[in-house]
Amino acid sequence: MATAFDAAAYILEKKGTLTGYQLQKLLYYSQVWHLVATGEPLFPERIVAYRHGPVVPDVSICHQHKRWVHSEDIQGNTGNVGPRAACVIDAVLSSYGDMSGEELEELSHSEEPWREYFNNQTGHESEEIPLESLANYYAGLWASDVRTRQKHHVPKLPDGSRRYVSVEDYDWLSDMLEE
Repeated sequence: MATAFDAAAYILEKKGTLTGYQLQKLLYYSQVWHLVATGEPLFPERIVAYRHGPVVPDVSICHQHKRWVHSEDIQGNTGNVGPRAACVIDAVLSSYGDMSGEELEELSHSEEPWREYFNNQTGHESEEIPLESLANYYAGLWASDVRTRQKHHVPKLPDGSRRYVSVEDYDWLSDMLEE
């Protein structure tokens, strides 16, 4: 399993420099849509409902007090992001990747998991958002009507019946088929 740092490094490799808000929300949506697509979390780190939306605190510490997050700010290994996870993250980037941090914050604030777990009393950290809550809510969005899916930028998730192989295995298989 990849870590949130690996997923963040992958996102930054694909998108380049991002704001902290953008990176945090893209990590969040990568986690939730990976849960929906595979039934498993993308990374083990917790997601917490902060004032400005869902945050992975372990990664947030790496870019705290910085407006822009660069790839060198995150010590992750993109090689730990497997082919299936990469397909899900790519789908998330295709759906959400051009949104500003403020747009992503507004979208996450409109959705039930953040609203349910942000306590609005401390103004900062609230509770961890449970994976089960994320999976249930976003699976419902994925199964909803077209208009709702468009409003929430639901990505086109990879087909679960497909099998993914590494580049090395693909090259080997291609060579075998040519013989």
